[in-house]
Amino acid sequence: MAAKDYTETQLEKIEGDIVNALMEAASFRSGEDKRRKVLIKRNDKILFEFTVEPLNEDDWSRCRRENLKNKNKPTEELNNARYLAQAIFMATIDEDKKRLWNNREVWRKLNVGSGVDVVNLVLTPGEKAKIGEVLLDIGGYNDELDDLIKNA
Repeated sequence: MAAKDYTETQLEKIEGDIVNALMEAASFRSGEDKRRKVLIKRNDKILFEFTVEPLNEDDWSRCRRENLKNKNKPTEELNNARYLAQAIFMATIDEDKKRLWNNREVWRKLNVGSGVDVVNLVLTPGEKAKIGEVLLDIGGYNDELDDLIKNA
C-alpha cells in the first residue's frame, strides 16, 4: 500500500513503531543481554573473570588506528596483539576495568603503565583471540547474512 492509502492515525502508529524499532536497534551496546562474562581458566583453575560489552565501529577504528606499527601510514601493518588487547580493554565494563586492568598495584608489580599493557601481558595469545571472537559475536559481526537480509 502507498502512504496515501493509510489514515493519518495509521501512519502515526507506523512511524511510532519505526522510531521505537530504530531506537532499540541503536541501543545495541546497552543492556545486560548484550554483555558476556569471560572466565580465565588455566589448569582447571579459574583465575579471574570479567564482563565485556559490544564495541561500536568508532571503538574498533580507534583500536586499529592506535595500533598501527607506523601511524603515519594507514595501510601499514597492524600490531595484532596490542590491537586485541586494546579492544578487550575498551570492551571491559568499567567496574571490572578498575578492578583488573587499571589496578595500580598490578601495574606496579608488572612494571607497566596502562591497562592495555596489563591485558597484553596477562592474557595468552589464544585467550585474546577467543575473547576477540566473543567481541565480534556480541557486536553482530558473526551474524549470518541470511538472518540479516530477508527477501521481500
